Amino acid sequence: MRLTYKHENRGLVYSVKNILAMHDIDCHIKNDFGNTMGAEFGINNTLLELWVTDDADYNRAREIIEQKLEEPKDQKTWVCQNCGEENAGQFALCWSCQTAVEEK
Repeated sequence: MRLTYKHENRGLVYSVKNILAMHDIDCHIKNDFGNTMGAEFGINNTLLELWVTDDADYNRAREIIEQKLEEPKDQKTWVCQNCGEENAGQFALCWSCQTAVEEK
């Protein structure tokens, strides 16, 4: 096992774990329940840690994390071809009529 990512935000760590799982990289989260102890253990011991199970997956996992989290793509807004509603770039369906974004 190898430490791959750590953060204090539980939701973010689980999101990274899910992203890696979609790429068939097995991970384990450490300190999941220890962070409620706060400063009693020291701040460095309260961060949630994401460990890849297989050391051979470490480099690929780091690349995925950097690509998805640390260098997110700027997603431009789009206008629905069905109803004309403007939608944020990260949405694949129109929030108003649920029509899928037209592929470019």
